[in-house]
Amino acid sequence: MIERRRAAKALLAASLALPGAGAATGCGGGTHDVVPESRDVRGAAAMGVVSGEGYEYVARRGLGTVALAEARGIAPEIGVAATERLADALQSCAAEAQRQRQLARGAARVVAHVNDNGAIDAIQIKVSPGRRVAANAILCVIAPVRLLTFPPRSAGSEADDAGGRKDRGIAIEATWEGEDEPSP
Repeated sequence: MIERRRAAKALLAASLALPGAGAATGCGGGTHDVVPESRDVRGAAAMGVVSGEGYEYVARRGLGTVALAEARGIAPEIGVAATERLADALQSCAAEAQRQRQLARGAARVVAHVNDNGAIDAIQIKVSPGRRVAANAILCVIAPVRLLTFPPRSAGSEADDAGGRKDRGIAIEATWEGEDEPSP
């Protein structure tokens, strides 16, 4: 497969380099279109959390995965503990939704700002489309994130992270398995 892609790239480069060659190679007389091999990824793999590449930490459970995309101004071990707590909450909630036949496959990204007292005071949310997916996200991801608490900022400390920023926050991405949401 890799060799085919290399050969296709070489052919494309050669056809673009020679004037008039593109017309000769593009119209072979047949109706055969060439589409490169691809794969449709759904569920936990859709957000790239399968390998953990690009994430600070990944916590996998039977029905879902929670990945720590960024922990700003928060010690790494605290970010890992928060991710584990969220993964446990997601698993428990998803299991109950599945028991009630309300679990729909989905994904959510939550970016939460942590105030000086250690509480979550503002969040930004992105959720996969679907009514049941949104309900699952609210119950199984967003509510547990809102309940997280972190150590308060130490007195006199203007910057908690190595970059010298005053902001503290956490960004997580969660995916969960379930039934596909029916199309409207």
